[in-house]
Amino acid sequence: MGIRSVWRKGPTGSGKTTFISEYALDLCIQGVNTLWGSFEINNVRLAKIMLTQFAMQHLEEQLEKFDEWADKFEELPLYFLTFHGQQNIKTVIDTMQHAVYMYDISHVVIDNLQFMMGQEQLSVDKLAVQDYIIGTFRKFATDNSCHVTLVIHPRKEEDDKDLQTASIFGTAKASQEADNVLILQDRKLLTGPGKRSLQVAKNRFDGDVGIIALEFNKDSLTFGSPKGKTKLKKVKEDNVVQLKNPEEEKEKKKKKRVLPEPTNTAVN
Repeated sequence: MGIRSVWRKGPTGSGKTTFISEYALDLCIQGVNTLWGSFEINNVRLAKIMLTQFAMQHLEEQLEKFDEWADKFEELPLYFLTFHGQQNIKTVIDTMQHAVYMYDISHVVIDNLQFMMGQEQLSVDKLAVQDYIIGTFRKFATDNSCHVTLVIHPRKEEDDKDLQTASIFGTAKASQEADNVLILQDRKLLTGPGKRSLQVAKNRFDGDVGIIALEFNKDSLTFGSPKGKTKLKKVKEDNVVQLKNPEEEKEKKKKKRVLPEPTNTAVN
């Protein structure tokens, strides 16, 4: 049975496309045949981002290495849909089906759902159209044992609030149908470490959820955990989400293990 992930990004410029291209590239390096459907940015720009991530450097500054890295990049099991902008869902599904048959695709990235909407004539209700498209992708994933990663823009939220599962645009169908829900948090009111983080809001099969702090490397266009920083674990207490530092928790446990010194008690 195919599974599906839903990514929800923060505001424009939060690094969603950059992050998800690195995520897809990592799977390609592991041998996962991947089909990229970039409806928001053109394939030339996307390929340039992925090539920089693959080489871990800006090749414009080292042109003598370009051919070497380009040849290696070409060997990856990575394919691109030629669609851009709003498209009919049936046309997209038919093309994906052909790619699965021809190139043994096992992972499809759709970036993003909103750019595909507008061509459907099923209903004037955009929410109904969105639910239909999500259901269609889910059926495709199941029928073809293919993982579909679907990017969805969130509702507009206040700058000082993190995105939640309920922040997804439309009905609850997207999060209900998805096996995994990943949120790229971008705290616009912060600068430096802690500004961006990746939240695993739903994990149907493994069950582990939490938040990982991210640090962006401009030279390689890649994300990673901040140097010298411990990963933050998301803990829920009394319906309030708190972030606890593992190092502090270790210190607390050590203190609990220290037994009080024995005292002499006189018995008459």
